[in-house]
Amino acid sequence: MEKHILSKSTFLKGCQCTKALYLSKHNRALREEPDAAVQAIFTQGKKVGELAQQLFPGGVDCTPVSVFDFQEAVVRTREEIAKGTKVIYEAAFQFDGVLAALDILVKDKSGWKGYEVKSSTSVTETYELDATIQYFAITNSGIALKDISIVHINNQYEKNGAIDVHELFTITSVKDRVLELLPGIPSKVAELKAVLYAKKIPM
Repeated sequence: MEKHILSKSTFLKGCQCTKALYLSKHNRALREEPDAAVQAIFTQGKKVGELAQQLFPGGVDCTPVSVFDFQEAVVRTREEIAKGTKVIYEAAFQFDGVLAALDILVKDKSGWKGYEVKSSTSVTETYELDATIQYFAITNSGIALKDISIVHINNQYEKNGAIDVHELFTITSVKDRVLELLPGIPSKVAELKAVLYAKKIPM
């Protein structure tokens, strides 16, 4: 499998600023190492993601050994689906050069459902776009998603003893918004690929 051209994060970066996307690809030396505050956010997000997995226990984790080899995760995800696995963590899909890893993929009686976990307390427009590029890659890989949702923190939750993940998290379906945004994704993907293949920095 060829290496992807765009990931979910670089797609979102390109939607915000094509120049930033170009420089992140062609001038890696300009990348800043995450400071302590940013690293703390990453760590918090990882812990929240692990807690959210308890909403759908017993899944198979398809996280690749190396962050540079997500194609391994794509192949593993495909194998687990073929085996009949019902819950997959970090399920990865690739279509048209776009790689998207989903926090939790679940198959229940109605079909496949996707869940993306966020450590915030609400659903933002960026999260909706995030879910849309995931939906694009997943459905075009042959998985008909019945729903796709953002799992976020319930800010009304008060811990009393052990954490109750079903009270800690709120699950908000964003499928209707995703379907509104979806028609614009193929052209945006093509535009951002052109930016990465360009010989000079976009203005």
